[in-house]
Amino acid sequence: MKALDSNEKQKYRYPESDWNSYARLFAAVTTSVQLAVYREACLHLRGNVVDCGCGSAKIAPFLADNEQVSSYTGVDYSAEMVTAAEWVLSTLERDNFSIQHSKIENAVGCYDSAVSIQSYYAWPDPLVTLQHIAALLVKGGQFVLATPNPSLSLTKLAKDARKELIAHPDFQAFQDYNLQLAANPQANFVSMDALIKQAQQVGFEVIECHQQHFQGGLNFLVLRKT
Repeated sequence: MKALDSNEKQKYRYPESDWNSYARLFAAVTTSVQLAVYREACLHLRGNVVDCGCGSAKIAPFLADNEQVSSYTGVDYSAEMVTAAEWVLSTLERDNFSIQHSKIENAVGCYDSAVSIQSYYAWPDPLVTLQHIAALLVKGGQFVLATPNPSLSLTKLAKDARKELIAHPDFQAFQDYNLQLAANPQANFVSMDALIKQAQQVGFEVIECHQQHFQGGLNFLVLRKT
């Protein structure tokens, strides 16, 4: 997949307003299939962790009691997502957990591991973003990357999620917004093969990969910086 040209790079797949409007719903509703992704991702994170496209920092509570995690830095460009993430961190009472209000490409720091869950599909230039994430990591640092592939069926997932969240007051709005985001023709739902090639191109090696989450609709990769 070629990098976008200079004109295309100015056209973000999703405007910031989309994420600002979604922030409260995203923070309020978590399905069991999402939890399964967070829990597996945590198995591969240690030391100083950076969460690229952190949203409301949903993974942070699962890292707060992990003795192998020294610090957590969430990075997100949506002001409302950052506000939600900061509230989540305030409940954890961890001084070394923080949020950067920034594009991923402008994030700073040096980290032992990185994670990005359901963010890649909105990146305007994936190679540039992957390259910057690699630059943030120490040599040998691990990166967990999870993003939808073309077989994702939110309709099927929503049907199952309704069974567990049928009484949740925000579920219907959460479902509708997810379907709206997925319907964006600019959404980059990439194949596993293409994703692996991009990761290797910027200096990652693949430790493991599978499509066991989201009924096969999610690429889940564990990468290592070479």
